Amino acid sequence: MSLNVLKKEFDSRFEGQPRFFKSPGRINLIGDHTDYNDGFVMPAAINRYAQLAVSFNTVKRLNVRSIDLNEILEIDLNQLQAKAKSSWENYFIGVLSIFGERGIKLKGVDCVFTSDIPVGAGLSSSAAITCCFAFALNEMFEAGFTKNELVDIAQQTEHRFAQVMCGNMDQTASVFGKVGQVFKFDCRSRETSFHSLNLNDFSLLLVDTKVKHALAETAYNTRREECEAAVKLIQQSYSEVSSLRDAEYHMINEVGLKDNLKLRTEFVIEENDRVTKAELCLDHSDLDGLGELMWESHKGLSQKYKVSCPELDFIVQQTKGLSYIKGARMMGGGFGGCCILLIQSSTITGFKELITTPFIKAFEAQPEFYQFELVDGTQEYS
Repeated sequence: MSLNVLKKEFDSRFEGQPRFFKSPGRINLIGDHTDYNDGFVMPAAINRYAQLAVSFNTVKRLNVRSIDLNEILEIDLNQLQAKAKSSWENYFIGVLSIFGERGIKLKGVDCVFTSDIPVGAGLSSSAAITCCFAFALNEMFEAGFTKNELVDIAQQTEHRFAQVMCGNMDQTASVFGKVGQVFKFDCRSRETSFHSLNLNDFSLLLVDTKVKHALAETAYNTRREECEAAVKLIQQSYSEVSSLRDAEYHMINEVGLKDNLKLRTEFVIEENDRVTKAELCLDHSDLDGLGELMWESHKGLSQKYKVSCPELDFIVQQTKGLSYIKGARMMGGGFGGCCILLIQSSTITGFKELITTPFIKAFEAQPEFYQFELVDGTQEYS
């Protein structure tokens, strides 16, 4: 949506001169469900955006208009309480409320927003909204929060107001993204290592199953609880282990982890190792190696972490044996959403035709395909 359309919608609803902000969605090349285990991930910001037009008002209310949903939030500043778990309104209520908790003297805010990030596709539409609103308020209130503090505010909004116990990868990718680059991110130390994505005649392609995952209503939070339970058991013998980031293979049998806790721990150890290996593949332009790591990642997500679904597994299975696809894996929280493919650029049109018919036959639904560019993170624009 163009800035002019956003401004026109704002002017039709509110007074004042708005400022404009945008925050991108993200892909994750490899490293899923490792972020809340203090591990490693490899995301990048993409050119799908949440966009806001924002100004102050004099009525001590938060007023937010969703263009896409044709809905509006109107709430007094002294009533910034979470609504039903699945409500988009919680992202705005939560961010503003946390600003107040952190010592900012609140004013009324008028906002209009739109987003072309597909909801439920695993591209972090909610992180883009929360990061964009946090960034906008930081500029308008002149609050002086660092980018890392804005990431924290956005993450806390997810935890406390949306009831999703996510890690900090999505928010970090949305805020810190750089044009043309992916980055290895240490979710504990917050160290970032940027790498140009030189794929030669290959591209990254997203295949959206159109299965909508509502993370707060799925097994996502259960996976985090299982990881925390595994850590507590390991700590009985290894007190230095503060998260599964610190776990090692030999500990699994030594402390007697079984069933789901054993599988989850194995996956996190292996996935962290895959991210580190993927970084080396990028540095050496080893697309075969990178693709193999993607295959392995999906197998682990499906069989050990068990966050895949029939549609995701079907797409990945269909890509195997195709010489023009180096690797494929599900991406994001799981239970639906997208697969990410490393595919020869000249074959994309033919692949879309190849996959669509059998997918429709199997699931009576049509997949959607997204190509994208890697872009800078959250910013004000005009």
